[in-house]
Amino acid sequence: MKNIVYGLTAVLTTDEAAEAVLDYAAALAHAGLADTVAVPTVDAFGSTTTTSFLLAPALGILVEDAPDDPLGPDTAAFVEEITWRSRAVRSTPPPTA
Repeated sequence: MKNIVYGLTAVLTTDEAAEAVLDYAAALAHAGLADTVAVPTVDAFGSTTTTSFLLAPALGILVEDAPDDPLGPDTAAFVEEITWRSRAVRSTPPPTA
């Protein structure tokens, strides 16, 4: 499990989801773009929930290790979607001025 730290808040999600968000944020920053993502997470009570993030070049995020949670969310579909978005951003040529 990993924490995604955004501002003053940390949210718990799977390793795969956190790494996919970090990769997507890097792709967006490199392209000068922004997007929102709704990440499957675990709240402070251990319940699965969804946390939305704005990913933009000027907004930093941090991913850090966290203790494993056996009730972690199913993030397979989310990781697939965000990986697809990352590839799409990286394969789109930059706009010309």
